[in-house]
Amino acid sequence: MDSNKKMTDEASGRRNTEYFQRFVPEDPPNVENPEETCCHRITCCCPFLREKLVTQPISKCGNQQLIWSDLFWIKTCIILVLITYVLLYCILGELMLPGGNMFGLFIIILSSYFLGWSLTYIPYLHIPPVFGMLMAGIIIRNTHLFNMKEEFGTTTTAKIRTFCMAFITLRIGFQLTTSPLREHPFFLMILAFVPCTMEVLAVGVCGKFILQLPWNWSFLAGTIIACMSPVVTVNCILALADRGYGEDKGMASLLCTATSIDDVHIVALYAFCYSTVFSHDELRTEWWSYIPGGIRDFLLAIIAGTFLGTLFIFFPHRNHKYATEFRLTCLALSSLMFCFIISKISVTGGGFLASVIMSFIASSGWRILSASFDLAPFRRASSIIWHFMQPILVGVIGADIDFHDWSSGRFGLYIVCILIGLIVRSLFVILSTFRTHFTYKERIFIALSWMPKGTLQAALAPLALEQARNEENAGDIELATEIVRLSVVAVVFLAPLGAILMMITGPLLLNKITTEEQERERRLSYLRMISLQPVIKSNTRNKIDNPE
Repeated sequence: MDSNKKMTDEASGRRNTEYFQRFVPEDPPNVENPEETCCHRITCCCPFLREKLVTQPISKCGNQQLIWSDLFWIKTCIILVLITYVLLYCILGELMLPGGNMFGLFIIILSSYFLGWSLTYIPYLHIPPVFGMLMAGIIIRNTHLFNMKEEFGTTTTAKIRTFCMAFITLRIGFQLTTSPLREHPFFLMILAFVPCTMEVLAVGVCGKFILQLPWNWSFLAGTIIACMSPVVTVNCILALADRGYGEDKGMASLLCTATSIDDVHIVALYAFCYSTVFSHDELRTEWWSYIPGGIRDFLLAIIAGTFLGTLFIFFPHRNHKYATEFRLTCLALSSLMFCFIISKISVTGGGFLASVIMSFIASSGWRILSASFDLAPFRRASSIIWHFMQPILVGVIGADIDFHDWSSGRFGLYIVCILIGLIVRSLFVILSTFRTHFTYKERIFIALSWMPKGTLQAALAPLALEQARNEENAGDIELATEIVRLSVVAVVFLAPLGAILMMITGPLLLNKITTEEQERERRLSYLRMISLQPVIKSNTRNKIDNPE
C-alpha cells in the first residue's frame, strides 16, 4: 500500500510539474530584471515582445533615440486623447463634432501640447514648451482654422486665462524658500528687486517716447515685459545643477529663490499699475475713493493673502490623516477665489498678489510647526496640474493673436523697446553681483539667466485687453492690443533664446563639481540643519520619559 501510494504521489507530482511548466511562463533568459521587459509573463504574446527590454532603442537620430518605453508612452497618450474626446462628446454632444466651437478648442489644446513638448526634444536647442504652445495657437488662428474670439467671445477666454493664472501664483509661492534668504538676504533682495525695477522703468520710458503710449499704460507694459519666466529659468538652472555646474557656490538655490522673489515683486507692481489704469475713482463719492486705487488694492491683497495664509497654517490640523490633501485643496480653492471673486469688491489686479502671499505664508508656517514637513508633495502636485494647464493657457493666448493686423514698422519698434529693457536689466544684474563671491564668468551667466520670458507674459498681458473689452472702451482696447503684441514678441524671441543661451554658456561659464562633492555638500547641509535644532537636557528628558 505504501509503495502504491508513493508511486501515485510521484505521478501526481510529475503531472503538476508538467502543468506548471506548460502554463506558467518562466522569466525570459538573459534578463537581469524581468520587470523591465514589455510583457514577460503574458504567454499569448510572441516571444519577441515578451523578452524585449523597454530600455532598448528602436531608432536613433544623433544623440536622441526612441526606446520601447517611449513607444508605450506615445500609445498611452493616444488612448487618453481618444477617451477624453469620447467623454466630452458624451457630455457636450454636437459641440464636439468638427465645426463645433468646443471641437476647435479641443484641437487648440491638443496641438499646443503636442507641438510644445515635441520641440523640447530637438537636440542642442533646449526650446521651452511655452514657445511651441504659443506657436501652435498662432498657426491655428492665422491659418483661419479656428477663431476663438468669434466662437467664444471675450468672457470665456478671460475665465480660462484667470483659471490658469491661479495655479501660476500658487507655484510661485511654493518656490519661495527662506534658507537662501537667511544666508544671503542683502544679495538676494538686490538681485530680485533692482534689475527688474530698472527694466520696468526702461520699458516704460520706451513705451512713452517710442510707442507713443500714455504714461500709465507704458509702465503697465513695463511690468509685463519685465517678468522673467520662472518655468524656463528654473528648469535650465536645475538641469545644469544636476550635471554639477554651479553647485560649488549653490547657484541653483540662490537663483531659484531670486527668480521667485523677482516674480512676486513684478506681480505686485503689475497689480499697482493695473488698478491705476482701470481705476475710475473720480466718479465715486465713497471715502475710500480718495485713496489711490493702486495703493488700496495692494494693501487689500496683502491683508487678504496674509489672513488666509495664516488661517491655513492651523486648519486643518497637521496630525490629520489627510492633512496634505486638504491643505492643497484649501490653497487651490482660495487662489481661484482671489483671482475670480476679489475683483467684485473693488480689487482689480491684487488677487494674484494675494494668492502668492497666501501660499508662501502657509508653506512657511507648516515648516515651522513640523520639523519633518516636506513641501515636495505640494510642488509635485502643482507641477502636474501646471503640466496640463500650460497648453490651455498658452494655446488660447496664441489663438487670439492675428498677425494680419500687424504692421512691420510697429514690429521693429517692439523689438527696440524689448532690447533696450533687456540691456538695462542685464547691466544692473551685473552691477548687483559686484563685490560678491562670484567670478566675472558667473556674473555673466546670472545676467543671461535673467533673460527668458514666457509664462507670466502669456498670462498677464491679455488681462488688460479683456478688461478693456469689458468696459467697451475703443481707446483702451487699442492700447491693450499694443501691449499684447509687445508681450508676444518678447515670448517668441526671448523664451527659446534665453533657454538656449543658458544651456550653452552654463558649461562654459560655471565650475563643475563631481558627484562625490555634491553628496558631501548635501551631507554637510544636513549636519548644519541638525546642529541648529534645540537639544533637550537630560533632566528634562527624564521627566518626559518618567512623568511620575
